[in-house]
Amino acid sequence: MRTLKWIARGIVLLIIILLTGGVLLIRSLSRQAIPDYNANVQMAGLTGKTEVYRDKFGVPHVYAENEDDLYRVTGYLQAQDRFWHMDLLRRVTQGRLSEIFGEDMTGADQLFRALRIDDKSRLVYGQTDPGCIQHLEAFAMGVNAYIEDYRDKLPFEFTVLGYFPEPWTALHSLNLICYMSWNLSLGWDIETTLYKILREVGEEKVFELFPDQNIQQPVFPDFMSGHSLEPGSDLLRESSKIKDLGLEVFSGSNNWVVSGEKNTTGKPIVCNDMHLELDMAPGIWYQMHQHVPGKLHVSGVVLPGAPFIVCGHNDSIAWGMTNVMLDAIDFYLETLNPADSNQYLLDGEWRDLKIIEEEILIKGGDKVTLVNRFTHRGPIISSFKGVEDRVISMRWIGNEFSNEMQTCYLLNRASNLDDFREAVRTFISIGQHIVYGDVSGNTGLFCCAGVPLRPGNRAFMMPGDTSLYDWQGLVPFEQLPHQVNPPGGFLVSANNRTAGPDYPFHISHWFDLPNRFNRIMELLEGNLPATPELMEKIQADQQSKWAEKVMSLVWPSLDQASLEGTAAEVYGSFRDWDYKMDMGSIHPAVFEAFYLQILDAIFRDELGDQLMEEFLGQDMLPQYVIDRIAEGQKVSWCDDITTPDRVETIDDLILPGWKAAIGWLTVNYGKNTDDWIWGDMHQISFKHALGSVPVLKRVFNLERGPFPAGGSYHTVCPFGFPMTGAFRANHGASQRHIYTTADWDHSRIVIPTGISGIPASEFFCNQTALYMNNDYMNESFSREKVLENAAYKSVFTGEEVTAREDRLHPGND
Repeated sequence: MRTLKWIARGIVLLIIILLTGGVLLIRSLSRQAIPDYNANVQMAGLTGKTEVYRDKFGVPHVYAENEDDLYRVTGYLQAQDRFWHMDLLRRVTQGRLSEIFGEDMTGADQLFRALRIDDKSRLVYGQTDPGCIQHLEAFAMGVNAYIEDYRDKLPFEFTVLGYFPEPWTALHSLNLICYMSWNLSLGWDIETTLYKILREVGEEKVFELFPDQNIQQPVFPDFMSGHSLEPGSDLLRESSKIKDLGLEVFSGSNNWVVSGEKNTTGKPIVCNDMHLELDMAPGIWYQMHQHVPGKLHVSGVVLPGAPFIVCGHNDSIAWGMTNVMLDAIDFYLETLNPADSNQYLLDGEWRDLKIIEEEILIKGGDKVTLVNRFTHRGPIISSFKGVEDRVISMRWIGNEFSNEMQTCYLLNRASNLDDFREAVRTFISIGQHIVYGDVSGNTGLFCCAGVPLRPGNRAFMMPGDTSLYDWQGLVPFEQLPHQVNPPGGFLVSANNRTAGPDYPFHISHWFDLPNRFNRIMELLEGNLPATPELMEKIQADQQSKWAEKVMSLVWPSLDQASLEGTAAEVYGSFRDWDYKMDMGSIHPAVFEAFYLQILDAIFRDELGDQLMEEFLGQDMLPQYVIDRIAEGQKVSWCDDITTPDRVETIDDLILPGWKAAIGWLTVNYGKNTDDWIWGDMHQISFKHALGSVPVLKRVFNLERGPFPAGGSYHTVCPFGFPMTGAFRANHGASQRHIYTTADWDHSRIVIPTGISGIPASEFFCNQTALYMNNDYMNESFSREKVLENAAYKSVFTGEEVTAREDRLHPGND
């Protein structure tokens, strides 16, 4: 017995040792890549001394003696904080996720290889300003210096996934152009859903899913004259894997500029919050401040993997972006040769398809060869869309020549409106409304997008056997909508329709309804002269014009209804609702539940369960129908096809929908209506890309939250959620900035997570509390402010510089 006791004690001791060793190993692995922000760095190739100051949030302020050194250090700093994030984006653009995640990613890899992103980057590289290329190369050298310095202490993801990163190149940075273009291009999902609905219900009902352009408030209502375009007809899986990694961005945004005459500072104020995928950590943006005496002074956010500020300001101008909602993808129904399936018909002749065999390496050493086929327009994408009985090709704006990298390079250096205008003309593949303000008092808003010159309507698929429907070039930059120094004093865009019905070129059908636009305009017009504090309130605003419009349709029916019990109780308090989507209120929960029940009553009888889920995933489509109804239009979808003896209208659906919503909330959240708090059900968590693996999530602490959130997808301060599930938020403002051109040091900015992509770092999500409370960090731009707020300092030098410093100061360490 004594022997057994000693054995048992030994086993317990061994388990304790193993557990302790495991904890220590995990702690070491999770923290090994955390950089010392006070450590000096010696880097080959630097010709001067570069000082890096970081504030308490870890944001780097880089002071270099020359531009080459600046971008080498920029590459090193980004890699210190975000290298695995950078490598993951690189693998997405190259179609190489299977190498680290396994065979489940082969379809996603095949899709991204079909986009020919590398080909586009090589084309851009050869036609870019040599100065810009030189800086991209310097950035890559900085990244590679990091890889060498950290080869034995890389972020934990490399160890867990079992691979070592390859060197970075300038082409990897250029690949990010197509990555953003793909994620912000509309049409890939919406038009497939329309095709399936068309097969189910026919043309008449499908046309009711299009927005009524006559009731849409455009960004540029009076720009140009011409003719409007109306919907035509005919036709119209793997990209979802990218969503699962938190790498697919969302397409909403707000931006506006208020002139000095209309605000209390006397100079323009430029505001922007880009709405992208939100429930991921780290977030998509990296904050930086860069300075080279006499050459460059710029601050804002960069996309990890690229050296230039995407949105921000320099010492002369400020700018911000919102998505144009450009329909940048067209589909074509191809006819293959029955005698040779590698030929397609065009203008009466058989043409050879371009065939590319893609060898995809799979984690573990296996590989698979998949085939991509191309017409002169682009790839055959039928299999990716799950369409087996048609051969469909795709033309995509991302394959057109554009140079967004050079645009950002020039924006960082622009000193006036002419410089700005020249810079943004190459912003083509990533269609954006870019707002502008400068220290001279000028304001502007420009549609910067590659709008194809194309006959016919592109909501559905076009015949591929003729060149008549091929793109005939792009709308010239000068003919894209824009406005400078408007008499009203401010310009606003919020993904709403770009131009009025007289604009002659088709930009898109798929604009957001002008709910956020109208609310921003309402707040600006009612509070002049504007203050910087008002800008903060607008970015935090969660009062819904959409809820107001929907309920104006509903109130007459509910006011006349005989309600009992909980339905009557909730109606009594709900009737005085101010349409604010406050997290502490029950009213937003009631509204969203009721809205979903109304959609269910209108559409499910025609669509069935499976197609209904897909339809709700395209949340703009049901909104367009409700918008028509709220404007007094008759919509055939309201009729319940299961009751052939009568024809229902929206009035017949409101009372049952209200009762159904109350019943749904009771079943899911209890009988006590005080428990239906919006913030208790509408929450957001910030998750690492590997956080879907439970053991990794727990061991490496890969998730922060959940955090209660107010708002919704239709408020200025948005926390949107999938309409097919619970109210868990997954998209919203990926950054918020307020730039005061009168004094840059009074500017304010915040991101949802933090500067670091290392979960064990204190800077991983250290801005989250600010963000969720609608607060900001003060931006330091002047050297005086940077030094005043500096919490860390490191100095980067080359070998020769270090030796020279040692000779001049032999007593210094």
